[in-house]
Amino acid sequence: MIQNKNNSNKNKSNKNIWDKIIIGAGLYGLYAAKTCGERGERVLVLEWEDAPFKRATYINQARVHMGYHYPRSYATAIKSAHYFNRFIKDYDFCIHSEFDQVYATSDSFSWTNREQFTQFCQAAEIPCEELFPEKYFKKGLCDGAYLTKEYTYDAGILGQFFIDALAEMKNVEIKYGVRLQSIEKGSDVYALTLESGAVEETAFLLNATYGSTNQILDLAGFEPFKIKYELCEIILCQPEKKLPEVGITVMDGPFFSVMPFGKTGYHSLTSVTFTPHVSSFDSLPKFNCQEKSRGYCSPKQLGNCNDCIAKPQSAWPYMSNMAEKYLKEDYGFSYAGSLYSMKPILKASEVDDSRPTVVRKVSEKPTFVSVLSGKINTVYDLDEVLKT
Repeated sequence: MIQNKNNSNKNKSNKNIWDKIIIGAGLYGLYAAKTCGERGERVLVLEWEDAPFKRATYINQARVHMGYHYPRSYATAIKSAHYFNRFIKDYDFCIHSEFDQVYATSDSFSWTNREQFTQFCQAAEIPCEELFPEKYFKKGLCDGAYLTKEYTYDAGILGQFFIDALAEMKNVEIKYGVRLQSIEKGSDVYALTLESGAVEETAFLLNATYGSTNQILDLAGFEPFKIKYELCEIILCQPEKKLPEVGITVMDGPFFSVMPFGKTGYHSLTSVTFTPHVSSFDSLPKFNCQEKSRGYCSPKQLGNCNDCIAKPQSAWPYMSNMAEKYLKEDYGFSYAGSLYSMKPILKASEVDDSRPTVVRKVSEKPTFVSVLSGKINTVYDLDEVLKT
């Protein structure tokens, strides 16, 4: 459990001016706060939740990507590989690497076959060692299998690292449970009015909310990203027999992944077909479950799906059946629980399954930057814009 050691009452005045204000206390937000705080800048982080890392940074596969997942998007693969070693070096304390990460290509219904995946890895210059598919999979279901170099991170350990580091910086403050009322652009600053009545001002505003990126842009009066939203489920499994020592991904198509969930002892189970429960193509997403959430979630203010009373029933029967169809009995698992979150995907990415990191500067002097990224190790894309 991440402990909040930051004092949210450091500033008693009704109006404060900061060098940077960051909306969102996920990895991108706290990385930005630490980077700027170490330079001596006064930084304020505003977070809707009561603690950091409660949404996308925690509720995902925990995969530190090397690029294997994107054989139809060289740009995404190469970007992931470029930052892989740096992320592993910087945050080695939260990395789980003591398992074999196996990728496989399905013999049927796949966008990528064995030869194409081999060529892709060679072209992207990412290591892969071909394996005998029937070591892991039932006969005839996969035409290729590969031992790869890819790890997972533990969000709980990583989050505590950032909280401890920021607690030592008197120039950085995190406010939790924040409800934004308005964002107004002045001649030289942005003024953020909170539900409490406090007004926070800055010449540099960073929107690092991920799932609520468009909601913040809308509040500030800017054009939203063209996004498809998916309400997703990550299933946590208890690995059995030989599975604790391996992570397995079958691709490229409507298949599955089952892999270590950081250092928790669980495996995450996901499926391209069944992880997304429902989708919305509206710039501010509309879902039927919002009407059942008793005001907790709306298009303009997304609640935390994991805590919502209207979250969907688990797709465990469908995901587990798909995995069991492919895996040999030696790689068994049982249900432990489910995590739910809202996932935004750029509509342009639907064509090639790309996952670019988009850092959009929507205004200058005062500066407003929005970042949208679904990859943990591309956080370093923030470095350049944070120099402003």
